Amino acid sequence: MKTMARRHCEVLAATATLFFGIAALADEGFHFYGPLRRVITPNAQSNRRAIFCFNNPADSYASGAIYSLAGSHVADLGPKQNSAGTGTNCPASAPGSASQFLTWDGMVDGKGVSSGIYVYQVWAEGRSYTGTVLVAR
Repeated sequence: MKTMARRHCEVLAATATLFFGIAALADEGFHFYGPLRRVITPNAQSNRRAIFCFNNPADSYASGAIYSLAGSHVADLGPKQNSAGTGTNCPASAPGSASQFLTWDGMVDGKGVSSGIYVYQVWAEGRSYTGTVLVAR
């Protein structure tokens, strides 16, 4: 009986932790997950674009850009899109909010960029998120 009661308490504690964890995620606001892939290969059938995922409960404006390592502007990230039903594999969002994403296909004005490391910067809700992606041709 003691073991069964203890397991019941453990299940209740795990359920409460999950519930409050989801509720806390919903209250946190914008959460940037980063790119799904850090290496994009525009010439291959897969990994043709970088997908930058985020949870955006308030549907805030989000934008981004790509820069060379020297700091010059290379491209703007594609328009914000909802990830539901797109097959992007963005992390699941909290209930009642939407996972969204921005993209970059390794192109500028219809031409492929050189292989190398590029810096991305995403802006939302007064914050900036920065990292790198590698283009391999």
